[in-house]
Amino acid sequence: MLKNKIFRGKNINLIFFLPIFFLIVNCSKEDTPPPTPTGQSKQYTIFNTNLSDLIGTVDFIENTNGSTTIYLKLNNSTKGNNNPVRLRRKTANIGGGIAVDLQSVNGENGTSNTTLTKLENGESISYEQLAEFNGYIAIEGENENEGALLAYTDLGPNELTGEKVTYNLYSPDGVFNGLATLEERKKGTAALMIGLLEIDNESELLCTLNILQENSEEEYVHQLSSITSESNGFSFNELTEINGVATTYEEILEINGYIEVGDPNNTISFKAKGGIGSNTD
Repeated sequence: MLKNKIFRGKNINLIFFLPIFFLIVNCSKEDTPPPTPTGQSKQYTIFNTNLSDLIGTVDFIENTNGSTTIYLKLNNSTKGNNNPVRLRRKTANIGGGIAVDLQSVNGENGTSNTTLTKLENGESISYEQLAEFNGYIAIEGENENEGALLAYTDLGPNELTGEKVTYNLYSPDGVFNGLATLEERKKGTAALMIGLLEIDNESELLCTLNILQENSEEEYVHQLSSITSESNGFSFNELTEINGVATTYEEILEINGYIEVGDPNNTISFKAKGGIGSNTD
């Protein structure tokens, strides 16, 4: 009998305290204030790839509680298309692993709003670290276009300064056949994009940067990414080192070399070629 009385007494105490417990939990949830901006923010421009017409901006906003809000506003979004948004490492040119998934785009109004303090691997990250993150924001395709890069912006040290130069590429008969665009990144390195006017379906064209050696007929050949039909006739590259030596955008402007797009059907010919750096004659 005594055991039963004690048992019942414990139940009564538990029943008595449960409503208070839930009241405390509910109050704490309701009393949690929304993130409050400190006034510090940084904005980047979002560029579309040739797979979409999505453009816009992304803001990194510092909050008083140590979190960062990443707010995207896209133009030309479509209701029902809620494209994934990811913070990825490295640059959009070469691609990189996922640092953290962000809220998908609301296709109806073109927005994505994510507040975070940690990356996917549990690593804490501050506003200052995110504003200088070595990576990029990727707006990606879904369903049958899953993983395709539709729009992007490079972040922190990868941000483009606006300095760039273009070089013409010509076919063997001297007809204009494409462009090579060299752009400077904030960290001082160079992004290189090569594009041809026409490319056959299911083609893969090897691209190289050939550097002429002083007082020698030899050339150093630096391999670049191939041009394929899947990339719609483009080759995207990061020139951070050549022949094992770190190099900068300014140094690339001074090299004596040329870009060559090979012809897979004729190893002694080429699809396009053009001088780069000091070799633009």
